[in-house]
Amino acid sequence: MDVPRGITITRVEAATLVGTRPRVVGCNARLSTHGQRTHEAVVRVYTDAGLSGWGWSRATLDAVFDLPEGSRAPYLPFALPLWDLAGPALGQPVYRLLGAGNAGAVPAYDGSIYIDDIDPDTGNDRGIAPILDAVGAGLAYGFRAFKIKVGRGYRWMEPGPGLARDVEVIGAVRTSIGQEAMLMIDGNNGYTPESAREVMRLSGGAGIHWFEEPFPEGLEETVAFRRHLRRSGWVTMLADGEGSEKQDAALSEIVRAGGIDVVQFDMRAYGLTRWLRYRNVIEETGTLAAPHNWGSYLSAFYIAQFALACPPFAMVEVDLQTMPGVDAGGYGWVDGAITVADAPGFGLALDEDGWQGLLQSEGAWAV
Repeated sequence: MDVPRGITITRVEAATLVGTRPRVVGCNARLSTHGQRTHEAVVRVYTDAGLSGWGWSRATLDAVFDLPEGSRAPYLPFALPLWDLAGPALGQPVYRLLGAGNAGAVPAYDGSIYIDDIDPDTGNDRGIAPILDAVGAGLAYGFRAFKIKVGRGYRWMEPGPGLARDVEVIGAVRTSIGQEAMLMIDGNNGYTPESAREVMRLSGGAGIHWFEEPFPEGLEETVAFRRHLRRSGWVTMLADGEGSEKQDAALSEIVRAGGIDVVQFDMRAYGLTRWLRYRNVIEETGTLAAPHNWGSYLSAFYIAQFALACPPFAMVEVDLQTMPGVDAGGYGWVDGAITVADAPGFGLALDEDGWQGLLQSEGAWAV
């Protein structure tokens, strides 16, 4: 399938969309309160064929043009808008451009269960009730899988009490969601290899589906920890890769050595184009792909399109929120899974009046 030749890009615009989560989301092992609002930088590309594409992009004018050199060579900052543009140019949804045949439902999980028991500003301990409230909201929405933040002993509590609270929360969430739902934990590198082993010793019986970023990944430590999980008889997989987008070769060494089960480069930071290339490593090693998503309403839809073209795929991470000005009506939700839009491109529509208002209010660049 070739992109039609002769289509000229005539205009590029940029603005910022604002999303709102249903609640304030607290801290993780390392970072303070994540809040209720999200902000997504978006670029829109127009052509002389009457087609346009849009999507999340870190592109700024200086990323593609500078003096005295003029236009810069790499165009990766425009990857997602260009994938969206290629869709209507060929009359195909992105998942078909990636090689998938048919639309379908992709399992998803609630990634919003943060360390809401500790107030990062005052240090006040609110108990685990706010966490269970958040889980209850996810269950009511229809999630059948949940990832919870752990690692309180890195910053928010003393190591011993922090680890004990992590274990308490894991057990309480498992009780809340029942035995059939899927449970993951995410340490955000807040443990040492020793404390990660201790958490698993105390919580391995909770049926943890994967342990994400227990400690900063290194070849020896990660492979040893993954072997420890297997020797101990737990079903738990080891997930990693968020934040390693610029060191994908080093992470691949760990993957090929059998140290990682689930690869998690961030979809926006790594990009759909690079993920498509990395699919070869996923298939070669028998690992799973589960691109990281946080702070993004749009990224869940990008990941779902990619998932259809990457059979060794785990789940879509959802940062539940609303975003005025974006119509995602082609996507659906059934039994804890996202049904993927069959419209050209990513199947996401922009409200034209709202977009023009953003351009005027922000004074965003356009070329």
